[in-house]
Amino acid sequence: MDTAKRSDAWTMQRLGAISLLAGASSLLLSAGAQADDGKPVPGGTVIAALNSTTIPNLNTQMTSSVPALFAADVWADGLMTYDREANRVPRLAKSWTISEDGKTYTFNLREGVKWSDGKPFSAADVVFTLENFGKFNTYLTKLMPLVEKASAPDDKTFVLTLKQPLTATLDLFDKEVFPLMPKHVYEGKDIATHPANIAPVGLGPFKFDKWVSGQSITFVRNPHYWEAPKPYLDSVIFALIPNPQQRLNAIVNGEVNWFRPEVVQVPATQQAAKRGSFRVVPIVTNAPETAVIDFNLRRSPMNNVKVRQALFHAIDRQRIVRDVYQGLAETAKNAIPTQFKNLHDPSVNYDTMYAYDPKRAAQLLDEAGFPLKDGKRFALELAVISAAPYDAVAQVVQAQWTALGIDVKLSALDQQIWTNKVYTQHDFDASIISLTGRSNPVLGVDRSFVCNETSVPYANPTSYCNPEFDKVAANAASAPADQQKAHYKIYAEIIARDLNQLALTNSRVFEAVTNNFKNLDAQFNFSFNTHPNWAEAWLPKDKQ
Repeated sequence: MDTAKRSDAWTMQRLGAISLLAGASSLLLSAGAQADDGKPVPGGTVIAALNSTTIPNLNTQMTSSVPALFAADVWADGLMTYDREANRVPRLAKSWTISEDGKTYTFNLREGVKWSDGKPFSAADVVFTLENFGKFNTYLTKLMPLVEKASAPDDKTFVLTLKQPLTATLDLFDKEVFPLMPKHVYEGKDIATHPANIAPVGLGPFKFDKWVSGQSITFVRNPHYWEAPKPYLDSVIFALIPNPQQRLNAIVNGEVNWFRPEVVQVPATQQAAKRGSFRVVPIVTNAPETAVIDFNLRRSPMNNVKVRQALFHAIDRQRIVRDVYQGLAETAKNAIPTQFKNLHDPSVNYDTMYAYDPKRAAQLLDEAGFPLKDGKRFALELAVISAAPYDAVAQVVQAQWTALGIDVKLSALDQQIWTNKVYTQHDFDASIISLTGRSNPVLGVDRSFVCNETSVPYANPTSYCNPEFDKVAANAASAPADQQKAHYKIYAEIIARDLNQLALTNSRVFEAVTNNFKNLDAQFNFSFNTHPNWAEAWLPKDKQ
């Protein structure tokens, strides 16, 4: 039996076991359930496919692993979230106010909320989460140094006082960025190694039940959920399926109910959906998914801006959109993604500034002191994760740089080896990755450009340190909302000039879900990094 057949057989065996779990779970339908008359009825299970068998941690205060983020939507909750149009929606905070000086945020919390273990939730939990998990949270690195005081004057009021304004503060309390943690579980314990990181206690619609290593993670209805009578489903089972094609096969064959296709899979997924058993849902306002090239400015000739400009002109980004992303992306316009509608200034446009122009690229390389000599200019190594879509993007870039007379060695590596090479050892000339921008430049864009002397994964590995830019980024982050766009225009102009990183494409995001669930329109009313929490969806009795 070849490897593919063995893998498929293993997946079928595992999904068979999960299906038995789902069948048993559906028998939990309560005796007084209503018939399917258009009103929700309790019962049933959703099986969602995750793209990993090795999730080290479910606590997304401490990891930004994508599979863990999918799972966190089920068991965790936070102060606020976003609807599909990117409007803020209250969650555990009913409302909030901001002082005139932009330094004090007061959150009014819901009453009567309980953790999944039945213990009461209060403002003390919010303070505890910030003070104890903030140092682990990748997205709070700008906020934590600015915190003057976090307090709970009473059980239903959380007050945050900053030393200076940070206009993105509310975005930092989005439930995806800042899931709330139970003080009574973690207090006095070693947070980093606490068992609750893999068996969490949360405020979401479902509570942790069990984890079968390499196979599945099961969550069951949280009887203490604050939005009763939600959730309607009995359980959510995450099937751990590492292969993208196997995940697609699983939904086509009715073995799972949800998965997020890789962008290169979307056309095939849309074609398969025509059979009518599932649908493909476009996420209207997705968190920016930007394919980028980082240059190591510690090395020559990468430290020559004319070389970087030339390499940008040498890339046909429309070809990457067409051939790699099959039209389900757009060329990135500047350092501020277009999803940030109130901050993106279209006057800074890479499509015109760095249009595909091999002749201009050759001229810039000549001017930089790298003329063709025996058909070559210089050599460089292009490091990339050996997985879609990075490898396909890298192959297009390699071909187009080679045509310019550059000897490009393509190093396609395991993700951990690539991470160490680029972010820890800084042993690369150029590298390709896709970066997620979340809901504000502070939460995912700044990390590519603000001076970084650490070796933190996915934070500026280029050695670009420009005090002029850092000041502009700080001013942009602290300016009143109606004044930020002007600052972010200068921000984009500086990066367009210096180009420590090339933004290639901004891809769209889709999710696939089976049609047997009701109320899916409400379930998919989200944006940015949110995914289904399965609190809104329900199954008719005859589908359970």
